[in-house]
Amino acid sequence: MPFDKVSKSTKEINQLITPDYGNHDYLIKLINKISKLSPDTKAVFCKWVKYGFMEGVQAEILPMGTVIITDWSSEIDPMIHDLINNKVATLNNDGFVEIPQMMALADQINLDLACDFDDGHLIIDEEVIYPSPMIMRLPHSKEVIEEPYDDLTRLLASNMKKLDYYLNGKIMHVGINVKSLGIMNTIVFKNPIDVLIITNNKYLIAHKVLDPSKTVHRGLSALESYLMDGMDYAILIHRYTYYEAHVETFNKIMNRPYIRDSGFAVVPNELDYIIFFKWPRYNTIMSKSQSVVSRRSLISGIVNFMLNAR
Repeated sequence: MPFDKVSKSTKEINQLITPDYGNHDYLIKLINKISKLSPDTKAVFCKWVKYGFMEGVQAEILPMGTVIITDWSSEIDPMIHDLINNKVATLNNDGFVEIPQMMALADQINLDLACDFDDGHLIIDEEVIYPSPMIMRLPHSKEVIEEPYDDLTRLLASNMKKLDYYLNGKIMHVGINVKSLGIMNTIVFKNPIDVLIITNNKYLIAHKVLDPSKTVHRGLSALESYLMDGMDYAILIHRYTYYEAHVETFNKIMNRPYIRDSGFAVVPNELDYIIFFKWPRYNTIMSKSQSVVSRRSLISGIVNFMLNAR
């Protein structure tokens, strides 16, 4: 539903011109705005941004991480008002609540400057979270794919090629079943990367794609492998089964700190959208392990050579 829970005058006051979200001054101002949120709003909002999920809302998400909230529970209503009043969120032309690049903020700003929390205290051990689905619609294309894809991985990769941007950059390359990188297989991956996306800013986004109805595995070990291999982002994608099963997988990711940076999404049988339950966070293992940093540095050289040779 449109934003009919806020008066017309509020909408007119808060209808802002879209700022330059990559601008340093904008990010500094955003930190100040988040700091002014009420304690309750700040606690929830910072938790969502830090870990990449939402609760109690209906939302769409754009490929670069902008969140559009279309409806929400009564418990969230005061928080929505607070975000609007402090100009952390705006109202778009449809009257929906828009939070520009919300799911990318944790990778852009130091949340410690705006949020009152200590790492490890926001997610309680064994806490069960019921994440809200965030719908990312894939663009329609006039291009006709002559080969019918029975393979979920190939279908997903084909559709994601239609995206101009993804997570934090322009898509430059989409690879399928990537087992190694380099002319002489300089880098070999323990777990082949089902779909590897490389952006123009040289970020590597690794996807593990699974149909839970066809295997007992859930892909969690692959996520750990991708992060240890130096991927910037790791995302698990399941074929849709039912909400409770996806909640279980989501919470397994959240309760394992070594893969908590990973994202989690599901896709329907007719793949024209992706349902994100958890937006990926930048791989923090990179700041803790020198061996991962060294491997990532080697991969960077290979990727630069590959993109320059295109």
